[in-house]
Amino acid sequence: MIKKLFGFLLVAISILTVSCEKETRTLNEIEDQLIQEFIAKNNLDFEKDSTGFYYQVIDSGNTDLPILRYPDRVRIGQKTTSINKAVSYETSIYNPTPSDFVGYIRPISWRETIRKVRKGGIIRILTPSYLAYGKDGQGTNIPGNAILDTRIEIADDSNLELYEDRLINRYLTEKNITAIKDASGIYYQINAAGDSNFPTIDSEITIAYTGRFLSGTVFDSRTSANPLSSKLSELIEGWQITLPKIGVGGKIKIIVPSRYAYGESGSEGGVIGPNTILEFDIELISKK
Repeated sequence: MIKKLFGFLLVAISILTVSCEKETRTLNEIEDQLIQEFIAKNNLDFEKDSTGFYYQVIDSGNTDLPILRYPDRVRIGQKTTSINKAVSYETSIYNPTPSDFVGYIRPISWRETIRKVRKGGIIRILTPSYLAYGKDGQGTNIPGNAILDTRIEIADDSNLELYEDRLINRYLTEKNITAIKDASGIYYQINAAGDSNFPTIDSEITIAYTGRFLSGTVFDSRTSANPLSSKLSELIEGWQITLPKIGVGGKIKIIVPSRYAYGESGSEGGVIGPNTILEFDIELISKK
């Protein structure tokens, strides 16, 4: 009996030993294997950084500019999903992150891959959780132990006026909007001409409107039941330029480069960030 029991114990210890050997892989090794399997399954072409993340340069950016360095300031748009968790986290290039030093950008995989391109560059990064947000995740957007799959576009705002014009045209194409470019650089689409009672810069106007970022987020609106009344001269320059194009009862869509909206400082209170392109749908209710 003792011999049989001893034999059973040896078998149990042997099974336990084998089991332990199978589970001695670190989290780093497990996640690296998951990433490699994802790359192979989807026939992707990535390079592995020495720290453990994988990256792909899709577009190296504006070749007239230098490769980005830690002290350079950039704005980025990013879309992040995950290869092993439910993640949907996005910052639209139409309303990118505030300008920040490359050296301050997190996670480390984002920062280091951004340093491989120029402004205007596009990169894709696979980041294991231990180099991202770990077991705790981040807020409600990213759960713990999420391996991130991120596509980043770096805004080429070295020539802001040209960059915003290109971005507006990209937006118009994506949304299938036909618009006219004013000599100022503002784009507009007249949806109803209204009567012959056109406002001037000195007019007192009453309007209903919806203001949104090109990402689609509405940041302000007034209805005809609760309109805005103001002197046109006291409103943003983009409105001063375009509202005289319609009469009372008219409706106009305008897409306003940041220099004709809230410029480099953004709006008071920070609702509209610096250098933000804005879209408005406006109805001119009355003028006097």
